[in-house]
Amino acid sequence: MKFEQTDHISPDLIRLFENTVLGTNGAKYKHLDVTQSVAHTDHPLSFSLRRREQLIANITFCKRPFGLYLRYFAFDKRFQSKGKARMNPKSQIKQEIESVFNDITTRYPGSQGYCYAYIDAKNIRSKWMSETFGFQTKAYLATQSFSRIWPKANSTLKQERMSPELFETIEKNYSHYTAYFTHFFEKGTVYSIFDPNGRRLAFAQFHKVRWEIQRLPGKLGGLQVKLLPYIPFINKLIQPKEHTFLVPEVVCNPSGNIADVQRLFEAVLAKEQLHSLLWWNDTRDGLYQKAQQTFSWGLLHKIIGVAKVDVVVRGNFEPKEPIFIAAFDMV
Repeated sequence: MKFEQTDHISPDLIRLFENTVLGTNGAKYKHLDVTQSVAHTDHPLSFSLRRREQLIANITFCKRPFGLYLRYFAFDKRFQSKGKARMNPKSQIKQEIESVFNDITTRYPGSQGYCYAYIDAKNIRSKWMSETFGFQTKAYLATQSFSRIWPKANSTLKQERMSPELFETIEKNYSHYTAYFTHFFEKGTVYSIFDPNGRRLAFAQFHKVRWEIQRLPGKLGGLQVKLLPYIPFINKLIQPKEHTFLVPEVVCNPSGNIADVQRLFEAVLAKEQLHSLLWWNDTRDGLYQKAQQTFSWGLLHKIIGVAKVDVVVRGNFEPKEPIFIAAFDMV
């Protein structure tokens, strides 16, 4: 029983991901667009473990210029540890997983050669697994909701293809960040808002995401997810069986007025006829810190608060700058 290496993601692996419920102690959810999401995996390096031809575990990395992003670390339900249970250190599957990490760390020719992943800070099982295989927490992300029951439209909102001007602004704002790369936005589109003279005030790329939410964060999260769909107005913000929301990335604020970013978020929600977004940022990110001081985050923020995500790294690397967040990596 050994891991098989491929440079693609197999159909049975997609089925495994479709049946995977993420989270343990806090929020619990399933991705509803797994096939489409998997198709966008950048430069996959996939290791699958099978028993009697049946897939029981998978580790998939994304090969990036600076190192490896651990995208998927999934087990068949029968092989998942329960709650706080830990994997037997002498088990064959544990030894096989360890051999994958040891081999990939020494073999991958990245310029800095580190491997990184994101883990829900309240997911005890995932945190223990990461520590078992040599990962250490090096930074923290904030999972920040922004919501409007009646988002305000903006007549200057415009969707544009990526241009040299836009790309240059993104580079100026983000190229010094740790783990910065351009794969997901360099040929994409952005939404921008403008002042009366046509000067761009704020812009970002947005991704539409669908989740099935089985539990919200907090002690009453299980009860809330059952009750909220029946509460008027709030049920616009959370629809557990098929919760559709936006995720922004490469958020830029040329005007320097953080209120323009808030107006951009509202305008895009109105345009897309949605009511919420989730915005992931390194807690050291300057733009996010400015937004924390002035934004009106909305009702959803009051319900679920800000969730923390650990940035874990395997390798001798200390991220001195904020981590660059690609929306794809979070959803």
